[in-house]
Amino acid sequence: MAMLSPDTLQRPFRVTLWWFLVTLVGSLMALMTLQVVLRYGFNASLLWAEELCRYMLIWMAFLGVVFAYERGEIAAIGFLASVLPRVPALLLTLFGLSLSILLCALLGWFGWVYATRAGSSQIPAIGFILEGLFGDNAPPTPGRFWVYIALPVGMGLLGLRLLGDAVLCVQALAKGRSVEDVFDRDPTELSE
Repeated sequence: MAMLSPDTLQRPFRVTLWWFLVTLVGSLMALMTLQVVLRYGFNASLLWAEELCRYMLIWMAFLGVVFAYERGEIAAIGFLASVLPRVPALLLTLFGLSLSILLCALLGWFGWVYATRAGSSQIPAIGFILEGLFGDNAPPTPGRFWVYIALPVGMGLLGLRLLGDAVLCVQALAKGRSVEDVFDRDPTELSE
C-alpha cells in the first residue's frame, strides 16, 4: 500500500479553508458595500453591519495566518539556515518550528481560557439581526465566545501546519534532504 504524502493529506484542508475564507471576504465586501450605499445614498444604515464586519475580519485574520505562513509572508529569520550545512540547518529549523508550535499552543490555550471566561456576553449585532427577523420569538443570541474562539482555532490550525513541517524536517534528516527541499513550495498550488 502506498503511503500518503503530507500534501495529499493537507489538500482537502487547504481547499476547505480557502473557500471558507473566500466566502468570508465576499460576504464582508457585500455587507460593507450595502452599508456604504445605505448610509451615503439613502441616509440610513444597518446598526449591526460594522460590528459583524469586525468579527468577520477577526476570523479572516486568524484563519488566513495558515496561508500567510505557507506563502512565506510571516516574518522569519531564514538566512542562518541557508548558510549552515544540511544537518545543522535542519536542526535549527526544527528548533525554530518547535518554539513556534509552543507559542501557538500557549496562544491557543490562553485564547481558549479567555473565550470561556469572557465570552458569555451576547453579540449585539446578531441580537439585532435575530430580533429583526423573528421579533419577540427570536432565538437566544450567541455569545462573544464565537468571536474570541477565533484565536485558539487559528493558532491550532497554524500549530498543526507547523507540526507537519517539523515532521518533514525529521524525514529530511533521515533521507539526506535539505531545508530547501522541505520548504520548496509553489504558492500558486494553494488554491488549486
